Amino acid sequence: MDWRITSLAVSIGLALAFVMPTPVLSEGRSANTEDLFVISSSTKTPDEVVTSMKKYSEEPKWQFLGANKVKQGAVTLVKVCIPEVGREIWPLGLHLGAMLPCGNLSVYQKDGRTEIALLHARYMEVLHPDTATKKASAIAQPLLAGMVEAAR
Repeated sequence: MDWRITSLAVSIGLALAFVMPTPVLSEGRSANTEDLFVISSSTKTPDEVVTSMKKYSEEPKWQFLGANKVKQGAVTLVKVCIPEVGREIWPLGLHLGAMLPCGNLSVYQKDGRTEIALLHARYMEVLHPDTATKKASAIAQPLLAGMVEAAR
C-alpha cells in the first residue's frame, strides 16, 4: 500500500476522532441518541442474524451488498443499501459513494451472546453536513433499526 494513502487514512481517522462524539455504551445498548453506534443483542447465532438481515432486505428490494467474515471469522461485516436513501445522497455528488448511503453493521459474539452493531445513519450528516444528508439519515435510521429488530 502506498505510504501516502496510509498517511491520509490515519489523518482522516484522527480528524474524525475529534469531530465525532465518543459513544458511551452500557448493557449492550446505545447510551443516548448522540451515539454513532447502536448496539443490540440477540440469542441467535451471528450467521442466523446475518441470514435474517439478508432475507429482510429482499422484500423491500434493498441492495444486500454482502456479509464478509473478518478477524478470523469472529466478526461479520454487513452492508445493506436502501435505494430511497441513495436518491437523497447521489445528487450531492458521486464522490459521496465513498460513504455510501447504506447500513453498515457488524455481527459478533460477546460474552456468549450475539451483538449487532449498527453505525447510526447520522454518520452521513457528520461527514457531509447538508439538508439532503439529514433527510437521508432520517429515512435510513428507522428502516435499518427495523431490520436489526427483525433479525434479532
